[in-house]
Amino acid sequence: MEQIFEYIRNFAGAYYAETIFVLALLFFISLILVILNVRRTSKIIRKYNRLMRGTDNKNLESMLFKQLDSVQSALTKIKDLELAQSELSSRLNRTAQHIGMIRYNAFDNIGSDQSFSIAVLNEYGDGFVLTSLYGRNMSTVFAKPIKGRKSSYPLTDEELEAIKRAFS
Repeated sequence: MEQIFEYIRNFAGAYYAETIFVLALLFFISLILVILNVRRTSKIIRKYNRLMRGTDNKNLESMLFKQLDSVQSALTKIKDLELAQSELSSRLNRTAQHIGMIRYNAFDNIGSDQSFSIAVLNEYGDGFVLTSLYGRNMSTVFAKPIKGRKSSYPLTDEELEAIKRAFS
């Protein structure tokens, strides 16, 4: 082992200037590599700090799981809302949405359009027609069920017009 140290001492003594030059060159190369690594590391640290900002030293994994739970909860709520919206849409189709009215003079000897027919129907054309016939001495009201824009009772022209107006 001592022979190796002796050989190195002899070599360094013989090539003193060259050895110093090579060592200085290696020192500067190492210094440049250290500076580059410090810059890269500082960039990574800045990105990490920005990522962890506002977490109060919480574990990033637990934060991600919490976020995934929130997303899953939101997706479940969206699915529930879609089901509720579908049910409401179905119920809305069965509500009275289409209303048509026509006023007319039912009797020739009465001077004004006091008689009327009103159709109250849902999206499927189901509902009723309410007709009021006004006369000088009496007034009569009729209600006829409507299914699919048709009735099992005979409809007058005015009642048919009220149904037509309800959907126009």
